[in-house]
Amino acid sequence: MNKEFVKNIIKAKKYEYQAIKEIMPDNLKKRLEEFEKYALNLLKDAIHEMIKEDLEEDNSKKITKKLL
Repeated sequence: MNKEFVKNIIKAKKYEYQAIKEIMPDNLKKRLEEFEKYALNLLKDAIHEMIKEDLEEDNSKKITKKLL
């Protein structure tokens, strides 16, 4: 697919999502925003853990090579 086409589709979906949020009741919108923050923090933590594990694995490989 064309990169510009994909960018435009993503932008359109973003605007569609924002429009839907605007017509939601305030209490539902607040719950959705809290869920989004929670999901984003969960994703950040998962990525952080994956990077940390990769770094530890790389360091252990370097130590093993030095010992051999």
